[in-house]
Amino acid sequence: MNRRDALMRVAALAGATMSLPALADTLEASAARRTLTGKPVFFTADQDATVAELADTIIPTTSTPGAKAAKVNEVIDVILKDCYKEDDQKRFVEGLAQTNKLSQDAYGKAFVQLDPTQRIEIVKKLEADAKEQRAKMAAERAAAKVENSQADLQMPEAKKRNATPFFTMLKDLTLTGYFTSEIGCTQALEYVAVPGRYDGCVPLKPGQKAWAI
Repeated sequence: MNRRDALMRVAALAGATMSLPALADTLEASAARRTLTGKPVFFTADQDATVAELADTIIPTTSTPGAKAAKVNEVIDVILKDCYKEDDQKRFVEGLAQTNKLSQDAYGKAFVQLDPTQRIEIVKKLEADAKEQRAKMAAERAAAKVENSQADLQMPEAKKRNATPFFTMLKDLTLTGYFTSEIGCTQALEYVAVPGRYDGCVPLKPGQKAWAI
């Protein structure tokens, strides 16, 4: 799998609305720019480092390399720049700032300076907050339901109720970025470079890895 193919798959899973050829060219250009300069295309250097450590806390190195080794932060950087709306980008950046605030309040350090146990505690807090936000938004949607639901969805209040929490975006992007990377496909998953016939349902043996797409 080359970088272009991986980015196209990630974009498709992220729900991008551009035409696929145009999107692939845009993503490829951003990825090439990042590779050439060695700098993020959307994040600041500090934000990029924070995303790398957050992703690695979600998928750490165990018997297989983790998210940081798979350069998931680079994929997130490019996808956020080229595929996400401004409101979502803003919410993600605000989430990174909130992550560092939680870290400072709890331990007097930025997230990247925490030890692994401390990072896990902060991530658990972010996950709990996201769950609470989703529950609150679901309740607000139910309370605001009207006969003309399509018109209601166009209102700013409705869009706010449907906003995806920061940690949910981060986790989804981390999982997608990791499991479409070469490391994720070939080491974390069971990979067949040239598959044979299609079998729709194949039982997994105890301890066997799930198959890469």
